[in-house]
Order: sequence, then structure tokens, then C-alpha cells
Amino acid sequence: METIKTMEDILRLNDAFQNFTTASQSLEQIYQKLKDRVHYLTEELEEKNRQLEKALYDTEEAEDYLKGILESLSESIIVIDPSGNITMFNKAAETLLGLSPADVIGKAFSGLGIELASEGADTFLKTGTKTHNVLLSRSNVTDPRGSVRGQVILIQDMTRIKELESQQERNKRLIAMGEMAAQIVHEIRSPLCSIELYASMLENELSGSPQATLAKGISTGIRSLNNILTNMLFFAKSQKPAFHTLKLNSIVDDTIFMLTPLVEARGIEFTRSNGSDAQVLGDGELLKQVLMNVIINAIQAAGEEGRIGIDEYVNEKSAVIEVTDNGEGIEHANLERIFDPFFSTKEKGTGLGLAIATKIMLAHGGTIKAKSEKGMGSTFQIVLPLKQ
Repeated sequence: METIKTMEDILRLNDAFQNFTTASQSLEQIYQKLKDRVHYLTEELEEKNRQLEKALYDTEEAEDYLKGILESLSESIIVIDPSGNITMFNKAAETLLGLSPADVIGKAFSGLGIELASEGADTFLKTGTKTHNVLLSRSNVTDPRGSVRGQVILIQDMTRIKELESQQERNKRLIAMGEMAAQIVHEIRSPLCSIELYASMLENELSGSPQATLAKGISTGIRSLNNILTNMLFFAKSQKPAFHTLKLNSIVDDTIFMLTPLVEARGIEFTRSNGSDAQVLGDGELLKQVLMNVIINAIQAAGEEGRIGIDEYVNEKSAVIEVTDNGEGIEHANLERIFDPFFSTKEKGTGLGLAIATKIMLAHGGTIKAKSEKGMGSTFQIVLPLKQ
């Protein structure tokens, strides 16, 4: 009986080992499949990570590229969120408004202190003491679902373009008026010379009589009219400067010396700063005529005991003379017209002085500009190319 029982135990033990072996093999197969699955998932995860890293890199690269484009634009770009707070501010906007991104990011656009004003078809932006002629537009930023995520404000500074357009238009008017003036002078001067000759003869005939004063008055009026015609002819004919190497401060020195008696007689406070020995090519007498004309206008605008300042400096490739007065200033509507021939804001002005000055500067490859605010005086800039 014991032997039979022992055999049964051995058989049961053998079955248990076989079952254990089968289970072990099954577990080993499951483990291998699990190991293969984990290896597959690990490779998948690594591939997804590589794709995610590449996507992030592409996104950052696209963002940097877009930012580089926006930063390189000459137009000012300001992006605001739906609450009106600034989220982007490019370099052009920084230059135009005189603010850094650190000063404005996260702040309300309405709190920047930007002043906008319209005059006819033009829009003007004022920042501090500067006024810019600008084009301003706003565009909504929308997501793929069409929801508004903010706005892009684009500001294009048109000041320089407007100046060039005005200068080109002024030059066209000058050419047309010059041709007309030359014809007028030619038609009037011949009979005027005869009248002046007869007036002089009449004055000599009436010498010592009461009527001599009347004849003298006729001669004086004719000489005045002849002087006006001479100015018109000077304006009308093409200027051919005799170019020489000149120092900027020498032109200013000579002009100031000639006008010193007039300045002192009016009791005007006269200051000069930043004398420059920069060299320019030009006709000294013609350039002195330009500066003299501008200073005389400043003297008349400043009035008795007014203030006039002259500043000389070099700006990029140009030499600049600035004449500033503390007069009443010039109406904005008249600011461009003051360079037109026969236009004058003075009661007895001929309106040829600044027109002649403009033509002289044009012959020198330079410009003459005016900046003025009503009630805040005026500044005239004489700009000449530096000698290369």
C-alpha cells in the first residue's frame, strides 16, 4: 500500500513539474512578447519625440524668421491683444515713437500718448516735439475659426516722401514761373528804360524848381521797379555757380559780418553755436545771398529785441546751416507756399527772396527747408552736399 501511495505521489509531483514547466514556458513567451511590445513602444516614443523636437524647432525657426521679417520692415508694426494691450513692437515703431519694447509690452496702446490729427487727406502723428506725416491702418488678427485674437497696427512714416513730392512740385512751379517771369521782364524792361531816361531828362530840366521833386520821385519809383525786375530776371535765368572749395563757417562768418549793423540796430539777441569747418563745393557769393535772405527774414520775424540762433553741423553726407527765430511762426498751410515765387506773408514783400534762394540751392545740389509751428517761431535749414 505504501509503495502504491509513493508512486501516486511521484506521478502527482511529475504532473506538477510538467504543469510548472508549461506555465514557465507560457510566462516566458508572454514576457518576450511584452518585451518586444515595450521595445516597439520605446522606438515609437523616440520617433514621436524626434518629430516633436523637429516640430518645435521648425516652429521656433518660423517664429524667428517671421520676427526677423517684422523687425527689418521700415514700417512700424504694433500688435495688440483683444484687451488693447501691446504684444509686439518692432524696431521701426521703436524709432518712430521713441519707445523701447520693454516700456510698452503688456501696456495699453491707448496709454502711449500718441497724438493723431487729420488735415485734409493727410494724417499727422505727434510724438514729443516731432510731427510726422503718416499712413495708419488697422487689421484684425483672426484664428482658423474666425475668432478675433487682436489687431495689427501699421504706421508708415511718409514725411520724407511728402517732402520730396513737395520739392518736386515746387521745382516744377519754379520752372514754369521762371519762364513766365523771363517773358514779363523782357516785355517790361524796354519801355521802362525809355521812361527812366525821359524821367532823368525831365529831372535835369526842372532842376531848382518845385517840380524837380516830382520828377525825382518818378525816377526813384522806376529804379525800384527796375530792381524788382532784376530780381525776377535773376530768378528766371538758369543759375551757373562758379564752384570753389568753401568752408561752411566762412560763409556764415561773412554773412553775419554784413548783417551785424542791422542786428545791433534792432537790439536782437544773436547766438551762434557749433561752428563747422566742413568743406563744400559752391559759389560763395550765391550761398551768402541765400543765407542773407534767410537771416533777414528771421530778423523781420523776430522783431525788435527778438532772438535768432545759427547752428552749423554735419549730417551724414551733408553740411547743414540752421537759422532759428522766436517769431510768430508760419501757418502750416503757408509752409510750402513760402518758397513759391510772388507769394509773401509780408505786406510789402515781393515773394522772390526764398524762390531765388531755392533756385540757387537747386543749382548746388542742395535744399532749403522750413520747420515752423504757429506761435513757436521758425527754423530754416540750408543743406549742402559735403565735398567728397
